[in-house]
Amino acid sequence: MLHVLVPILRLTKDAYYWNPPRLARIVWAVASNSRWQIQIFKLLASPPLKALVFIDPRIAFKYLSRDHLARGLDISARAACFMHHYNFLRSKFPSHLLRQVIHREATLLDVVEDGKRHTITMGLSRQEVREGELFLHQMVDGVKIFVMQFTIVPGRIVGSCAENVILVSRLQGMKGCFTQVHAATKAFRDVAPPALLMSALQGIAEAFGIREMAGVNATRQFSYVEDHAESFLEAYDRFFDNLGATLSHKGFFTTPLPLEEKSLHHIKNGHKSRTRKKRAFKLQIAERVCEKIQASA
Repeated sequence: MLHVLVPILRLTKDAYYWNPPRLARIVWAVASNSRWQIQIFKLLASPPLKALVFIDPRIAFKYLSRDHLARGLDISARAACFMHHYNFLRSKFPSHLLRQVIHREATLLDVVEDGKRHTITMGLSRQEVREGELFLHQMVDGVKIFVMQFTIVPGRIVGSCAENVILVSRLQGMKGCFTQVHAATKAFRDVAPPALLMSALQGIAEAFGIREMAGVNATRQFSYVEDHAESFLEAYDRFFDNLGATLSHKGFFTTPLPLEEKSLHHIKNGHKSRTRKKRAFKLQIAERVCEKIQASA
């Protein structure tokens, strides 16, 4: 019974939930999905994860949020993704890494170049809670310049036969960071932030034996608006398409991991040498991230 009461009691301390209509909607949603809710309460009461409720009591109910992870997912699919992800974390993540991810951030890459410190960190998403359970941040001297959010979901949700799939649901650069982005791109051999974080993600996948990735397309983004349709298409659909991903019957971009590189026959003469070097560097980043995770075991 305690595992049920703790998240509810902690949630009531937040003045946001003192609004009677809002509280009534939450109670009704929980009651209507009691089977899933009880399973989630039990999962979050397990020793590796119980600290999550004290850090953010909303976590026990976030699957109820409309458009969580992607527009169009029903409550059962969202709950299944939540359960799958946190079961994966508690069973597969090394205990030291899991503690870092839950309580602060884990540094996966740390490089000093031209007097600037470049880092990639992984942690639990606490602000943009509907756009993925974990984040990857690329930072320059502590300034966040790009964020990727992802969740480890059951393959059936995205139209895959794989047991575990990394679902990428957010790719976003931070405003006002042109100087830092320029410095980071130069430091990482002209590899732009989204491509660099994708290399880091491949390192994570390799460390845990995940062989498939999926991406949420533009129109299914939680924050999608028609007025900025072109920006969303560029950031998501075209990005995933350039990775070689294809749309599944469930409407998600999917691709095997590691990513298959396009043949150099499609690269213009004069660019092939540069392309080879960038590919080798991205592979090196993935290997370093994988080794970092394995070393934490």
